[in-house]
Amino acid sequence: MPAGNTIQKIFGALPDQDALRRHAYPAPYANTNAHVHLPPNFGSIASVDEAIQKAKSEQIAVLGATNYYDYAIYTPFAHAAVKVGITPIFGIEVLTMDDDLRQKNILVNDPKNPGKFYICGKGLTTFDAIDEATLPIWRRIREGDTQRIEEMIAKINAIPLLKERGVCLSYQAIAREIAALKHVPVETVFLQERHLAQAVQQALFASVPDTERSAFLQKLYQTDSAVETQDVVKAQNDIRTYLFKQGKAAYADERYISPQEAAQLILGLGGYVSYPILIDGVPTISPFEATPDALAEHLLARQIGAAEFIPTRNDPNTLTMFVKRLREYAIPIGAGTEHNDAAWLPLLPTCRKSVPLSEELQKIFWEGACVAAAHQYLRAKDHPGFRFFPNQAEREAQIRDFAALGASVVAAIAARA
Repeated sequence: MPAGNTIQKIFGALPDQDALRRHAYPAPYANTNAHVHLPPNFGSIASVDEAIQKAKSEQIAVLGATNYYDYAIYTPFAHAAVKVGITPIFGIEVLTMDDDLRQKNILVNDPKNPGKFYICGKGLTTFDAIDEATLPIWRRIREGDTQRIEEMIAKINAIPLLKERGVCLSYQAIAREIAALKHVPVETVFLQERHLAQAVQQALFASVPDTERSAFLQKLYQTDSAVETQDVVKAQNDIRTYLFKQGKAAYADERYISPQEAAQLILGLGGYVSYPILIDGVPTISPFEATPDALAEHLLARQIGAAEFIPTRNDPNTLTMFVKRLREYAIPIGAGTEHNDAAWLPLLPTCRKSVPLSEELQKIFWEGACVAAAHQYLRAKDHPGFRFFPNQAEREAQIRDFAALGASVVAAIAARA
């Protein structure tokens, strides 16, 4: 499938491969962040301009957007990035359910729900030219998410204690507020559970005085435990825990597609499949991710040829063990920060407790980002992009070739700024 206009204009305008490869990146590696959520997705990034300014100040050479289900922001993001010499990469995050794993009660990369399976796409090249074969899956996800959020809003509005305080949410009203705040068209806003938690928190903090808030929230949450009454991020998390989770007053079933449908969607968007790894981001590592070898076997059996981490979740030693071993299986690895809650953190990934990444990890994550850049470049030039190969030697050869080409792509974009 031909790449869309954005990819064509940015990557298609670069020199052909032979000329490009003669100009290597001038350092062994550079800072990268392959996974952030841009507006209108929920998160601490206020705008594309803020994301680019912060990335530039932190000397990020490659910045990857991984939004849910609307990509209108990707074209302005792309042009803002290349204007300052940052290579943009484009992704997607999809929520799926593996029924076989659910029936076997096996946790994957969601800490509480067996079979719930987050899947990412990297190197999307047709986000602004989605073809007719891909649209039905994309629309079904968007419609399912919207129906769930509207169901949750109805349940929130029916909670007696909230009604007493005048809390009455509206999908369109929240969407309009987000659009105004994030400077995006309202039609691009698809509400997430976190948006509802924020709306409830803001309404309660405005209507319940500080002196009454603790007792009110304990009654609302039906708990004797201490509750957060000041910190907005923690308060929003409490709302999700006590009101939105299964068995709670405003819970609504999530709408899932299958992992196979997610892969079809990602390939249809011109990208390749990447697995977001949780590991010790929770007290007990999931059975699916129990060891690096077990995880690699699961991924390769599912023809998932790339992976990524959010290192802020992870202990440096555990992260290093998993990254190095997975890379030995010829799986390219990326890293990001998500930025999917209201608290700001640096764009440069670090491990848990802000422990810096080792040079060894930074080089591997740089390689993974370069693979994505090369994929986008090749698709812009109408060449095959990153593919899954069952054979390890073929996978390794592809990584090395794409990493070298991608580094030259990053160098060329930096030089044009």
